[in-house]
Amino acid sequence: MVQRFRNNKEPVPTPQQAPKILLFDIETAPMKSFLWSIWQKGVQPDQVTNDWFILTWAAKWLFNSKVMSEGLTPKDVKREDDSRIIRGMWHLLDEADIVIGHNSDRFDIPRLNTRFLINGMGPPLPYRSIDTLKVAKKFAFTSNRLDQINRTLGLTRKMDTGGFTLWAECLDGNDKALKKMRKYNKRDVNILEETYLKLRPWIKSHPNIGLYLDLDEPVCSNCGSTDIMWVGHYCTNVSKFRAGRCECGAIVRMRQNEISKKVRKTLAIGCAT
Repeated sequence: MVQRFRNNKEPVPTPQQAPKILLFDIETAPMKSFLWSIWQKGVQPDQVTNDWFILTWAAKWLFNSKVMSEGLTPKDVKREDDSRIIRGMWHLLDEADIVIGHNSDRFDIPRLNTRFLINGMGPPLPYRSIDTLKVAKKFAFTSNRLDQINRTLGLTRKMDTGGFTLWAECLDGNDKALKKMRKYNKRDVNILEETYLKLRPWIKSHPNIGLYLDLDEPVCSNCGSTDIMWVGHYCTNVSKFRAGRCECGAIVRMRQNEISKKVRKTLAIGCAT
């Protein structure tokens, strides 16, 4: 049984047909290159000595306490070989209806697709993507970094890594550092869930959960709840729709226009000058 939270805290059951929503994050190895100056711009491809690869990934199904994760061993790092771990991530994406990440549309998803392609894998089945960074940019946070957003909102913070040193130690094949990186990655997925739930009522372009449910009554397009207070209307220049507030905080509206065709014919609208 997939669950959602009432007011983002109290779990309540949702229908068995609820979509599979996956939260995920990856950590990658930095590239190595030859440079003439720390201020150099425009590094050329032939200056790169070691390309990036995936160090670890972590993922969880929404409201499921289990965080799944895989990471490289010291031997994998020395070979720069992530082929063993990316297949697990591919299967999760292939199973998901909706995926959630922070900066995932520009970073995580393109990089995963690149590693899938390099390792001879085809694309996973189609899924909808929610990038919480894109959502955050519609506000005015001082910083749109996940840790700073959570700090502002009073949510759980990221784990302190001590800076770039952790990534350097991982590249050296330090087993302790690789385990710490995996722990850091898993925590990011847990706090991402908090961020998503806090932002969810504000996501106007959220994939419509109602499409995945076989119900005969209106449901919230953001969370799938039927607990909606129909308290107002949403109006365009020529249409009027019933609007309400869901228990999750999202504002939703019906698709049926309450203005009859006869009345619409008599409506006057402004002309462009």
